[in-house]
Amino acid sequence: MLKRLLVLLSFCSLAWTLPAYAQEDEAMNGAATLGEVFGYISKFHLSSPDVKELTNASIDGMLDHLGDPYTVYFAPGEFDQFSDELNGDFEGIGAELESQDQYPRVVRVLPESPAKQADLRVGDIILKVDSQDIAGKPLTDVVSMLRGKKGTKVYLTVRRAGQKDVQLGITRNIVNMPTVYSEVLNQKIGYISIDSFGMETGTEFGDAFLQLKEKGIDSLIIDLRNNGGGYVDSSAEIASFLLGKDKTIFVTEDRNKRRDAYVTEYEEIANKIPMVVLVNEQTASASEILAGALQDYGMATLLGTKSYGKGTVQDIIPLGNGGALKMTTAEYLTAKERKINGIGLKPDRFVATPALQLYRATQLLHPSKLEMQYTENKALINGKKFNLPAIVKVGGEWFVPLRATVEALGFEANWDKQNNRIVVSGNNLSWGLPVLGDKSILNGQPKQIHPLQAKDSSSYIAAADLRLLGAEVLLQPNEVLIKN
Repeated sequence: MLKRLLVLLSFCSLAWTLPAYAQEDEAMNGAATLGEVFGYISKFHLSSPDVKELTNASIDGMLDHLGDPYTVYFAPGEFDQFSDELNGDFEGIGAELESQDQYPRVVRVLPESPAKQADLRVGDIILKVDSQDIAGKPLTDVVSMLRGKKGTKVYLTVRRAGQKDVQLGITRNIVNMPTVYSEVLNQKIGYISIDSFGMETGTEFGDAFLQLKEKGIDSLIIDLRNNGGGYVDSSAEIASFLLGKDKTIFVTEDRNKRRDAYVTEYEEIANKIPMVVLVNEQTASASEILAGALQDYGMATLLGTKSYGKGTVQDIIPLGNGGALKMTTAEYLTAKERKINGIGLKPDRFVATPALQLYRATQLLHPSKLEMQYTENKALINGKKFNLPAIVKVGGEWFVPLRATVEALGFEANWDKQNNRIVVSGNNLSWGLPVLGDKSILNGQPKQIHPLQAKDSSSYIAAADLRLLGAEVLLQPNEVLIKN
């Protein structure tokens, strides 16, 4: 619990009654004029506009003028749907997907869900939705196709290993998707993924963490990738579990520059366990509060890409018509008063390849030797398949995807705009690679390399040149082996 509890989408009632409003003469006059214009249009305009539509248009006009995408009007009933989404409640089939090559793969099927009842299985590859081939479609579009009204049916064509393609008919229903998922990875690493911050997410996290401790974990990965936020009190509750009591989690600043600090009261349950937090460009809002607090106190290493940068607080104001107004009322700063809004959190370890982020997190917590095997149609790391670009042969020389390979080796790859080159850095090395030409610079010394190649908007480096980074490279007729 917090000494002052804040909900990012907090419920409040602002008593803007007529006597109170009258104290703000300018605002009162504006509201009166608005009401007068609305009355004349609704009663006398030739088009006989629908009052409900006119109301919504008037509100939309005011909100558009603010230029704030987070201040939103909910018509009666709409906020319930919004709240259900945060809490993991929706109408759909109850399956979790991940992108893999051209088609999504099923990675989780909820117990007692419509998907489970229809025999959709983990590992199934979805080829078609309602007879429409979904090759190359964004995962968000596929998810939208699977969701729909309770009682409606969706037909999937799925591919299973060793079987003919199967068609499944699934009747959609109300699904409760837990916002927290946990498991033990190899080497006693606990993994907790938080999809959103609903009302019960703090409790779900606490229960999941204690269960992982009972299984003997000695380190933890918290996955906040693609978590757009939600209720800050749930985020703050989790921060309290991990940081302990009397810690400032974040600071809010309203339009009058008045600041409030939010401090924890719960005792720590994590016992300074080594932690990595995964973040990406869709990690936002309440997720950034949690990640920022753990980073500020040195309790976790942030790994991935820069977060979204949504650093404002919204209140939910119930309206007399049964609707609600979600309105921005403050900006928040991290415990060390770092500004997040429009900036985001910079990870401690930059890993841009999504398929490698979890792997690199495990390597930070439990380092092990790397053996990377590339063929023309697959990539394996320590025997496990990863969704990485394939290698190519140019002029008899094997070229490997530059970013994915150096990130697997523990380095970072960034673009140096000033010098028009790629810079690979890490482990006390800095290697400048020209986009054109064969003259690279390694720790200030010139090194000749094979010119970089480009394919599908990605840069490729000659596998042999990775020896300059200290990697062991074995070149075979049909594959490339890379060891660190």
